[in-house]
Amino acid sequence: MKRALLLATLATTPLAICHAAATETAPFWQDSTLKWNFRYRLEQVQPDGALADALASTLRSRLTVNSGQWTLAANQSISALIEADHVAVLGGETYNSTVNGRSRYATIADPDGLDLNQAALLFKAGSNSLITIGRQRLNFGDQRFIGSVGWRQNEQTFDGIRLTQQFSPTVQLDVASLHNANRVFGPDGANADLHGRFNLAQAQWTMAADQVLQGYFYDLDFDTLSARSASTTGLDYKGGAQGFKWQAALARQHDAHAAPADYGLNYHRFELSYPLGKVTVKGILERLGSDGQNAFQTPFATLHAFNGFADMFLTTPAKGLREQAVQLTFPVQKAKAALSWHRFHSDVADMHYGNELDASLAYELNSQWQLLGKVAFYQADTLQADTRKFWLMLTFLP
Repeated sequence: MKRALLLATLATTPLAICHAAATETAPFWQDSTLKWNFRYRLEQVQPDGALADALASTLRSRLTVNSGQWTLAANQSISALIEADHVAVLGGETYNSTVNGRSRYATIADPDGLDLNQAALLFKAGSNSLITIGRQRLNFGDQRFIGSVGWRQNEQTFDGIRLTQQFSPTVQLDVASLHNANRVFGPDGANADLHGRFNLAQAQWTMAADQVLQGYFYDLDFDTLSARSASTTGLDYKGGAQGFKWQAALARQHDAHAAPADYGLNYHRFELSYPLGKVTVKGILERLGSDGQNAFQTPFATLHAFNGFADMFLTTPAKGLREQAVQLTFPVQKAKAALSWHRFHSDVADMHYGNELDASLAYELNSQWQLLGKVAFYQADTLQADTRKFWLMLTFLP
């Protein structure tokens, strides 16, 4: 309750100030913008086992309104952002959206409905400070820990306060205090929200044009998911030289707050890529550690971007996860193609979970229309079942 009152106070105070100041400036609506886009996707999931094949044909329509700025004082202003998403099912609903009750089908987490994706006030103090209050999209770093899950039709957004502070052209601090995650399973249903107290901090130092170091601390205290309450501290270094590009990320995760287990777990990710003519080759090693009973978890990550397109590891198995992957990216005429192979096994107990082969082809028809095709083939050994997934997506950005 105290938190809600605090947020209400912070949200209304700038509005009261700007009401007095607005009479001295041009009407804010003169600089307002309205943007809209559409994304159609056909997704098919073919799992071996008891579940029936799933097919989802969905259209996401997005409307984004950015107000102009109210001037409060010299170098101080406030603006507003509202964004709404509508997901419609085109054709039969032959898939489990997690809320439609079609549990005999495989899951495709794209429920239909209208959702308020973002609704926020943005307070600018000079050119280096930005405070965002309300519902907002958060993408920290490469989204391995905090992301918007933009692949799904209904994004993940967060409710709370965020401060972005630029101390110099090379040093930036990002901190946020949040009380709710609006998940991809929304806008309705038991899994649409995750309440709690989530405090995030990330500092970034751009040492050179191709050398970036990030440090972060993420403290998650869930109201109803206490097993995921944890504190994570880490470093992420991305660099490049002589055509090589690399990433080295290390993190440590501890139980926190009302978590029922006692643990301390390690994470690492190493990437190295190099262009060979028109083909760029990338190698990936990733570990989400385990003590045999508990595993390193990333509940707010954009998980589709990691550990294969098939999404077999949205929750890290109790024995942990180690991945070795090789990716090739190359042009095909005017399109961009990617092939990747992934091997998954446990962090403890020497279990081979399975292998996965992924492929994608992206083509820009023109500046407004984009076409994407993707396939994923997961071959199970000791975890999950053999699964094939196919996507065809068309995006219109006017």
